[in-house]
Parts: sequence; C-alpha cells; structure tokens
Amino acid sequence: MIIICRGIREDGRLERCDFVHDGSWDDEELVLHEKSHRSRECQDCSWLGFDVSQDIGRPSGRDGKRT
Repeated sequence: MIIICRGIREDGRLERCDFVHDGSWDDEELVLHEKSHRSRECQDCSWLGFDVSQDIGRPSGRDGKRT
C-alpha cells in the first residue's frame, strides 16, 4: 500500500510534504514521520495526517462519460 503525507496547514496555508511510504500502517518509518510532524505542531499549524494513494486506471465513475 502506498501511504502519502498530506503535509501541514500553517497560518491558513497548506505546505506540502513529499513523504511517500510503500508499506503498512504500523511500519516504524511511518510512525517516526508522524512523530516528527507532531513535535513541530504549534498553535497556528497542524499536521494533516496520511492518505492512501488511489490506484491508477481504475474508473471512478466521476469523469462524466457514459458507459
């Protein structure tokens, strides 16, 4: 599974994070990345968490095309 970091929101702005992990939710690398973001959180900034990337080529049904 491909897990990506959603970045942080600071003073209303989104800041991207390029962290991508190919593994599972309990991998040590993922836990350490989360801890690094959480240790830098402040009053005006927050970490947005992780997301799972979508499969490429899998039809979503939202493209407006008729089948």
